Amino acid sequence: MTVLLIGSATSLADPLPAQLQGTWRIARLIPTTNMGCWDSARAQFLVGTTLTYSPKTLHWQGGDVPLTGIVTRMINENDLKAEFDGDPKPADFAQLQIKQPIVTEVNLQHEDADITGGSTEVPGDSVLLVAPNRILGSACGVYFEAQRVPTPHRPTHK
Repeated sequence: MTVLLIGSATSLADPLPAQLQGTWRIARLIPTTNMGCWDSARAQFLVGTTLTYSPKTLHWQGGDVPLTGIVTRMINENDLKAEFDGDPKPADFAQLQIKQPIVTEVNLQHEDADITGGSTEVPGDSVLLVAPNRILGSACGVYFEAQRVPTPHRPTHK
């Protein structure tokens, strides 16, 4: 057990990364070769929806999902492929347009939820932080890209 914990840069009690806090709009689905419980046609409803992350909740489709924990870890392409063990052609960094050799993965822990009607996953409960204003998530094996929604600037009064 100790070797496993030393070998992976994972923590069970991490704070929500500041880079993830805020509102994100799902901009597009990313075609990959991995298998999932959805195909891109079934997942199309995700495009245009928003995800809002705060230290204690994930908000999606009008509902709050209370978080019971946050796990972050640094992953490389081999780690990503290992998550789809048994899939004949799992997604890779090239398909996901990830240029860095290592990215941060954030897994939001929550009670099981039947939000999507095919899985206990909540879209956006596991994301890769790939750029300051770009995250990648997955739901039922379908990957999506979300972009940060700018916070309205409030003018200061003199």
